[in-house]
Amino acid sequence: MNTLGQESAKNGAKDCLTEQKAVVQRGCRVVMDFVVRLVSGKVVDSSEKSGGPASFVCGKGDFPKPVEEGIIGLSPGEVKTITVHPFYAYGLYDPKKQVLVAMERIPQPIEQGKVVKVPDQLGITRPAVVRDIWPGAIMVDFNHPLAGQALKFEVVIREVIREDSLENEKEQ
Repeated sequence: MNTLGQESAKNGAKDCLTEQKAVVQRGCRVVMDFVVRLVSGKVVDSSEKSGGPASFVCGKGDFPKPVEEGIIGLSPGEVKTITVHPFYAYGLYDPKKQVLVAMERIPQPIEQGKVVKVPDQLGITRPAVVRDIWPGAIMVDFNHPLAGQALKFEVVIREVIREDSLENEKEQ
């Protein structure tokens, strides 16, 4: 096993332990709680809603890039709020994704503001939000409901584990 603060000779990854404490580095398994809010403060997701703390390898892309980069250097117990630009979350809002659809193409009940399943321009059935209703046609929006919105991730680091130490435990 590596001594504290040394580089891993096996894979060149930084050690998750420095100065006698665990810190988040790329390649380390991280267990964290999170709450995702809109800028308005409305909660749109959380580890509690998702069934408990998230466990992931930092740098593998399980969370938006600004979150994974923003937690590097944090230790268990530390709390941080990270703002994520729409580009790294659900994308920028694209007005071209609003499409007029014939009413007969949608078999389910239609209500403004509700999500319906609609065939897109390629015939693939996808969820879309009903924006407007007219006789015989509706305007649907294929943008994600959170497209164009910045998100605030409030994270609490619970545990940091060096991935190669997990592999060593499995081998024993």
